[in-house]
Order: sequence, then C-alpha cells, then structure tokens
Amino acid sequence: MAEHALVEVEDVTRQYRLDWRRKVRAVDGVSLSLHAGETLSLVGESGCGKSTLARLILRLEAPDQGRIRLAGEDITTLSGAALRERRRLMQMIFQDPYACLDPRMTAGDIVREPLDNYHIGTPPQRRAAVHDLMDRVGLRRDYVSRYPYELSGGQRQRLGIARALALKPKVLLADEPVSALDVSIRAQVINLLVDLQKEYGIAILLVSHDIDVVAHVSHRIAIMYVGRIVETGPAARVLSHPLHPYTRALLDAVPVAHPRLRRARQLIEGDVPSPVDPPSGCRFHPRCPMATARCSSEVPLLKMVEHDRSVACHLVAPHHPMSPPETQERAT
Repeated sequence: MAEHALVEVEDVTRQYRLDWRRKVRAVDGVSLSLHAGETLSLVGESGCGKSTLARLILRLEAPDQGRIRLAGEDITTLSGAALRERRRLMQMIFQDPYACLDPRMTAGDIVREPLDNYHIGTPPQRRAAVHDLMDRVGLRRDYVSRYPYELSGGQRQRLGIARALALKPKVLLADEPVSALDVSIRAQVINLLVDLQKEYGIAILLVSHDIDVVAHVSHRIAIMYVGRIVETGPAARVLSHPLHPYTRALLDAVPVAHPRLRRARQLIEGDVPSPVDPPSGCRFHPRCPMATARCSSEVPLLKMVEHDRSVACHLVAPHHPMSPPETQERAT
C-alpha cells in the first residue's frame, strides 16, 4: 500500500450467504488507497460490488477478511464508542436525495443533527454552523425551515452534502451522487464537490458508472469487475490508454458526442457472470476476445505495470498499454 494514504484497504473480502450452500462474494480481495485532497473513482457495471466496498470502508458493514485503515489506524475490528468517534472523519453522500432525508425534519434540523449527535458547540453555535453550511452548498438561509418535499432534487442533494460536511470529515464517500438528478443539475452538484474539495482538502471516493462524470472530477480511477479490481491508475491515462480488456470495453460503450463520428468498437459477447458462481481464473475471460487457456485456469493478480498503474491481466506486459479507442467519420 502507498505510504501516507488517508484510507487504505488491504485484501478486503465480503460475502453474503444465500442459503446453506450458496454464497455471494460481493467484494473479493480488494486493495486500494485514497490520499488527502484526492478523488478516486470506483467504476464498474451495476452489481459489481462498488457500493458494498464503500459501506465496508465506512464500516457500516464488517469485512469477512482483510484490513481497513484510516489515517494509519486499523479500524477493521473497531466497534462501539471507538468506531463512532472514527466515523466523524468519514461521511456519506447517498445516491437518492429523495430517500436519504427524513421527511419529518426541516432542512435546518437535518444539517444540525450530526452536530447534535456529537454535542459539538452550543445551540447558537450550531445554528450559525447550519447557516454557514447552507451558504457553502448554495442554499438560501431561509431554506432552513423548509421540509425536503419543498425542495427540488438538486437542492436536496446539496442539503445532503451540507449534512455530510457538518462534522468536517476528512473523507467523503459519494455513492452515485448525481445519477438520480436531471442532466442540467448534475454539473452543478459535481462542480460543487470539486470546489468543496479544493476548499477543505477532502478526499473523495466516488462510486460511479458515468464515465463523463468520472473524467471530469477524478485524479485516479479503479475499475471493478464482479467483486475485483482489474485496473487502477491516473484518470487521464486510464481513460486514454486502457490496459485491461474490460476497461477498453467500458470506454467503447461510451457514446461519441459528435454526430458524424462513431467509435470503432470491439464487441463484448455474453452477460456479466453471477457472483454466486463466478468463472474460474480471470472473471472476465468468458467475454474477453483476447482470452487464452491460462486466463480460464489462473487468477491474474493486480500487478504494477508502470510506476503508477496496476492491472490484473495475464496478457498485459509492463509499458505495453492497449491503443486508445478510435473514432472514425460516419458514412453519410
């Protein structure tokens, strides 16, 4: 693991039992690190384990094996008051701004609740802090008396961000924070997160499958497939020169904005395998056009192939990235 990382996840696994003989391995041997002031985006298809990993880092669930460190301290087995104290340093921005707010509480009560829970400041100081947080996220102060149903989707998500910032956390875990919002509002919320990160130096773990959002805000990217990390690296390099065949497939699926251009796609056949009965070896090998016999029998380890890039693929050699996705003019 990288030194001086704010969050370190080492070989973490989480499985759920369906019945006496079947288990779902939602997260399977994942390792990653997150540094202060950095945005790390966790990218993959729905059901690949991204949100489960975020919950494990926040310790809403306990991993079956592996370690989670926060600011150098092992929090894997913490519980009770000790875990409660560490949770002040990590806060969650939820996917659905409609479901994550208590409809019986006013906006001011929602933002003030974390301060009340941790007995921070006097009542006048808490009211002042709520007003300051409303200002920071772009909500008018008179909104403190409004209920969530009186706010738009974008305003509710801003309210959720204000609540997450109330305890001055070092880490924000943002689980698809704009997927439930209109396209016109998404950029506002994403730019707000970027500005707040610059102001407070917060580390952000962004869970997303929206490549455009990821490209706009990320410093680094981790690509996840059926419970495992298959590629990590700087965002610009991962998106322009993918190393893993699955990363290439994700980028090929992104539409090209120009009407006269189309991307030369390498079609991926088959469906995403079930985490109940994943394939042997590389989990992507049944769909991979480059797969060999070794891919079906041997699990590829996440190995360093450049000084700041790692990939789990038998076919990728050091310093030999795949070519970037190409576009060509559409026939008229």
